[in-house]
Amino acid sequence: MKVEDENYYRVFPINLGKQLSNKEAHVYLLLLFKSDYNTGESNVLLETLSNEAGYNADTVSGYLHKAKRLGYVDITPQYIKAENGQPKKKNFYKVHIPPKDFIMVSRSFLDLHFDGLSPNEETDIKGFILLIKCICLNNCNLTLYSLREMAAHLSISYGTIQKYMKKCIELNLIKRHKGCYRITLDCFDKGNTNYFPKGTPPLYKEIYTTIDLFCQTKGLETPPYQRELIGQIAVEYPYTRQDLKQMDDIELIKRYSVKFQLAQRLPNLNEPINSLNYFVKVLTNKDYIIPPKKEHQDFIM
Repeated sequence: MKVEDENYYRVFPINLGKQLSNKEAHVYLLLLFKSDYNTGESNVLLETLSNEAGYNADTVSGYLHKAKRLGYVDITPQYIKAENGQPKKKNFYKVHIPPKDFIMVSRSFLDLHFDGLSPNEETDIKGFILLIKCICLNNCNLTLYSLREMAAHLSISYGTIQKYMKKCIELNLIKRHKGCYRITLDCFDKGNTNYFPKGTPPLYKEIYTTIDLFCQTKGLETPPYQRELIGQIAVEYPYTRQDLKQMDDIELIKRYSVKFQLAQRLPNLNEPINSLNYFVKVLTNKDYIIPPKKEHQDFIM
């Protein structure tokens, strides 16, 4: 994966988010941003992570060693020369960068601060949001899980989830709508909305972008890009906007315009949508079952 600014994003393993507490998850995220984007290597001081997390060094070290036991970071203790010339023990880290099944987190999330909250309270809140992001539908910002179902999927208790969900709603970081919970922060990729697999046809990008803009006008989360589903739409809508501009037949233009057909067929859309298959059925009057994936595709801008 490549992004324009390698300092601005880090990838967080979804499965790790389901195995850590909120405190542990945010400490691991801090380490990610102190690690090289490409190699995962870091010589950050434990004291630095401790200061940013708001927890003492022993606690932070325990959190990171749990991630080590789970196989997500290597920790190698070495001795270096201290200022007084004496040997000093220091850990060197190497985080494991996942090739798939991750969420992308921007530095803007790391830099969030809330009035009246101490550093460790901010760590707890942001770590909780990170965990909720890991159980959102198809890597979007929406989850249909109840609080008790969240407890079954995460490594934190129902009471803890109640506590932090209430606080996040008070801070307007998460909203509840028709039984769903939606993260309101613009700090995560929305299912790689702005990223497409290498070799994606321009028509596919255009169709998905049109659907994305349509969802935005309805105040809805856009389902993440899936080539197979967009491909089904492209079979029925094979013309780009530039192609349509060159046509003289207005009825033909309407027939093959994804934007026009969405407006006609979904004038009152206000329910959450968790898959592009919804738009396949709306635009083509067909359902489509995606076959199991065999290979992972890298994403680029």
